Amino acid sequence: MQKYIRENGNVIYGDLSKQVNLKLDFKGKNNIVFFAGGSSNVNIIFPGNNGLVFIGKGIWFGSGSIRVPNSGMCFMDDTSSFGGTHFSVLEAKNIIVGRRILVSWNTWLSTCDHHLIMDSQTNDRINFSKSIYIGDHVWCGQDTAISKGSFVASGAVIGAKSLATKLYFSNTVNAGMPAKEIKNNIFWLEDNPNVGQWTKEQTLKHSNIPNDNFKYTYNQNEFLSPKAIEEKLDSLNTAQEKLEFVYNAIYCNKNKNRFAYFKDMPYDIPLPKYENKFKSLKFEEIDETKPQPTHKN
Repeated sequence: MQKYIRENGNVIYGDLSKQVNLKLDFKGKNNIVFFAGGSSNVNIIFPGNNGLVFIGKGIWFGSGSIRVPNSGMCFMDDTSSFGGTHFSVLEAKNIIVGRRILVSWNTWLSTCDHHLIMDSQTNDRINFSKSIYIGDHVWCGQDTAISKGSFVASGAVIGAKSLATKLYFSNTVNAGMPAKEIKNNIFWLEDNPNVGQWTKEQTLKHSNIPNDNFKYTYNQNEFLSPKAIEEKLDSLNTAQEKLEFVYNAIYCNKNKNRFAYFKDMPYDIPLPKYENKFKSLKFEEIDETKPQPTHKN
């Protein structure tokens, strides 16, 4: 893997030749971008310092952007699609997104309300920013919004034009302003994009589909608690420390049920043990702050 050193201590890990239509804007210092593989149309903006963006393999952006000011982190695992989606990782919080996510057009995720709301009797702030967690195989419909403090567990659906504001359980459908659970014991399939063009015969053929791949179960020994992840990230000081933690504890965790969660299950539990696999990665360091050698024909 390549490691590119840029001005002001900004660093890019990954093979830049595999990134299609990549846009990077480093305005601050000591920010990190990590590419686990190839991506398309990713647009990352670092207005401040010490930010981290982790892009898994096979990430596709239709349009939109990822904006990470001071000390924020945005993590995206493999094989996800975002159409016209804007990520705002503000006030040093985090957005963590699992594998195989489908997010439709005109959507946004934000950890901050952008304006302060104060208690008029005490003058204390009452709308502090909070991180956002989205599990694996989550579908967010068109014009959805995911606001601060949301946890959308694996296998869940957020309906079109809905506002997610809280915890949503695995294998549920949630819709409304704000979104509420309207159906449970469901699973959804992502490999039939042309369903709208099916004939009557095709519709009948797919009226029952045996499939257990996206039925999730809770296991306390496997669950990656957002609370535990958040506490760990809060204890780390640099983007590099955060990178190594999310690589080891989240990216290398291929457990199907890592973000599966259901009502009344234990939530405030420690993270499972994980190995330090980041240290085994080999990097070819390229210092772009120095003149690069030219090759004569």
